[in-house]
Amino acid sequence: MFYTLLFLASCGSGPAVDDSAQPYDPLSWSLLEEGPFQPGFQTWKHSYSVPVGQSPREIAINIWYPTTDESGETAAYLEGFYRDELAFLNASVAPSAYAQGYPVHIYSHGDRGWGATSANMMRFFASHGWIVIAPDHTDNTLLESADPRPTAHYIHRPLDIRASLDLLEELDPNNPLSQANTDAVLLSGHSFGCYTVWANMGAAFDPAALEVQCLSLDEGQCTAQEMEAFTSGDLADPRVVAGITMAGAIRRGFFGEEGHTDVERPVLLMSGTEDRDGIPGSWESLQNMQSVSWLELEGGCHQSFATGVCSTLDSALGFEAINAYAIALGRQAVLGDQSDSVAQLLEGNTEISELATYSVGESTR
Repeated sequence: MFYTLLFLASCGSGPAVDDSAQPYDPLSWSLLEEGPFQPGFQTWKHSYSVPVGQSPREIAINIWYPTTDESGETAAYLEGFYRDELAFLNASVAPSAYAQGYPVHIYSHGDRGWGATSANMMRFFASHGWIVIAPDHTDNTLLESADPRPTAHYIHRPLDIRASLDLLEELDPNNPLSQANTDAVLLSGHSFGCYTVWANMGAAFDPAALEVQCLSLDEGQCTAQEMEAFTSGDLADPRVVAGITMAGAIRRGFFGEEGHTDVERPVLLMSGTEDRDGIPGSWESLQNMQSVSWLELEGGCHQSFATGVCSTLDSALGFEAINAYAIALGRQAVLGDQSDSVAQLLEGNTEISELATYSVGESTR
């Protein structure tokens, strides 16, 4: 294993548990509406060792979780640069509504973004009783981004995801968030984060493509150690059972023409008609995969899947479709939800918005 875990901040006992009874059946909740919980929020600092580049690597990890608190201190993202009045900082933790513990959704932000760029989705999942965890990818955030981008960053991104999940597993048992079920998790990514999704889901890195790609990276070539990190298969994480790629195509310079076919888990592509660069080509190449689908939003642009800022699509309408399909995939792949509402939506038999076009891959039909 490439890394060892080291806590830099106190995340031992965590916030108090609200132990009020939860007489809910979470798989009966509407896919189109927020769940009964409010979103609590914390940020942790974390350090772990990496195989290439400066080690240890330090990252900030954002975490949303369900709470029954009705008010609280405003959540702050990116070292306080952004504030979110709809999430409560260090709120109490509601007991899991799921017998197997809190289901987990993990997220990878885009180039020069931050872990909370898709906070609307994070809050939605937390309202349905999920834990959502999202690292700020050090050296590639809005506040600090290495230019040119180090080759090692393409290795660090998927390792940030793995280290974040390991952190949940290493929590003190007295911390209620230690009840997160990381055996099977949903991973989503926006823009550059789509690369992270494919890498963590087991897309094979293509040595020939890498040789060419490395020429365009900052050092002009990949070291033998970097090539080993890419091609060893150690960037994949078997805990990720389904992936959502938002506003980003497959990076052929890393995975070649066939590397994605090694992924045997469900993949949902999301894009907008105003931001289709590379998506149709990716879709065509995915038709032989076991389970693949594509949600396209009329008028959707790049930030429709993150901050929501888009002049051609109302953010509320966009988020309604994005969140519904995302939670449906999560419930089916992570929780084994075989309900008719989930199946009909993911099989393309339910229309939830005239702005949403949903396609199912040929091999899935």
